Amino acid sequence: MNKYHYKRIPAITLCVVMLIIGNSCSKVLDLQPHDSTFTQAYFQTGQDANTAIAGAYALLRSVLLNNYSWHVYGDLPAGELAVNGGYDAFNQPICSGQFIGLNVGSWEWNWQNYYQLMQQINLIINKVPGIPIESFTNRDLKQQIIGEAYFLRAYTYFYMSRIWGDVPLKLEPDLDISQSVNIPRTPAATVLAQCLADCQTAESNLVFGYSDASMVAVRANKGSVLALEAHIQAWKGDYASCEKTADTLIKQGGYSLVDSSQYKQVFIGKSAEGIFEINIDYGQNEGIAANGGGYLPTLAAPFIAKQPNVYWPLNQTYVNRLYTDSGDIRYAKFFYQAQSGSGQTIKYANITYADGSAQNDPRISNNLNIFRLADIILLRAEALNKLGRDVEAVPLLDQVRERAGVPDYQGNGGDDLATEILEERLRELFFEGQSYYDLVRTKQLTNYNPNFLSSQFMDGSPNGGWLWPVDPGMFKDDFTLVQTPYWKGKL
Repeated sequence: MNKYHYKRIPAITLCVVMLIIGNSCSKVLDLQPHDSTFTQAYFQTGQDANTAIAGAYALLRSVLLNNYSWHVYGDLPAGELAVNGGYDAFNQPICSGQFIGLNVGSWEWNWQNYYQLMQQINLIINKVPGIPIESFTNRDLKQQIIGEAYFLRAYTYFYMSRIWGDVPLKLEPDLDISQSVNIPRTPAATVLAQCLADCQTAESNLVFGYSDASMVAVRANKGSVLALEAHIQAWKGDYASCEKTADTLIKQGGYSLVDSSQYKQVFIGKSAEGIFEINIDYGQNEGIAANGGGYLPTLAAPFIAKQPNVYWPLNQTYVNRLYTDSGDIRYAKFFYQAQSGSGQTIKYANITYADGSAQNDPRISNNLNIFRLADIILLRAEALNKLGRDVEAVPLLDQVRERAGVPDYQGNGGDDLATEILEERLRELFFEGQSYYDLVRTKQLTNYNPNFLSSQFMDGSPNGGWLWPVDPGMFKDDFTLVQTPYWKGKL
């Protein structure tokens, strides 16, 4: 199994993760809850609260990066990459929608780590409101931490629901292991409704902007919440609400598109375009090691010294279909030797060597983009098109195209414009964990990834195989658990 390797989690974060979460127990959803005496003793001060929210961000980082799951779920099934099975037999089948089989890792079916994160978040939501405001050095910090916790809960459940559909909805922490119980999978519609409710609470507790520059984009603010809310609304097909939410974010958030000459900064992180990111900053001891089995699968020499092979090369057919304009700056900025058969995706190619000139210990230092302004601009354009407001949608599409050096859109409205907006998202957000969900949401998956079985996709039906199965190993500890409908009897 190939995994990301971390240089270290900061001591303050590691401390709270170990204290509050600990080791796994037999319950699938209840990973080492503590009794009420422990949690009452711990959540006493503003420092306790701030340390706890730092632990939540660390756990979110862990679940998104573990086994490349952010890209495995959000990019590989879209067909962007042609994973070399000789180097990565685990992930190669996923490119064609084969979510089960001898070579597919069962860890991709398992949601246990997400409930470790949820235990942490629910503890914060449960306990921080009771901490005296006087114990916070900044009186606004208590409200901010509460808002961040609601954002993280909404984001995590939305992320899980796009992968598995129905997931157990757990809104309270387990304070006493003797009282913990498993709960059945909750319908996706109910999960998404809770996500939107949590967004409303988060929004009321957060503001735009940051008082501390070191927290830009890597701690949630009001803009992060609105971006999440717009994505949830689009996923639900509520384009009227999505358009309004995205419009508010674009007009009030204070974000701006980075000039194309500075595209690299968008992926290093904390740019004017970043709305929410996972911190992977070598300068803050958060870089990712790219050796020791923790290969970075889209990169090889000359971007990683002494790495001769690209484990996840570009899918030339997919790339050539999308990047048809010779003046598209992104083709040069995002890819290396795209027509070679071992083309590299180089968005995340900011490499530092911990051992200096020896170059045996490469570390990646690129934040992982979750939401950025170009994404939201195009999402609003999609919503406007769905609402029949093409005249308003085209300028938004052109805003992103112009930044990329591509001429303004001159085609028809309606379905033609919808296709162009989708393809602009696929171009702009390549390898950013978005493409698979975009193709599922717009019911275009098998059009762009013909290797994904049409019968498995079933036009986006909730019973379809575009949703992932759950790990059969979880059933032995949870008799309420049922398999994702399409995968029943197949594992």
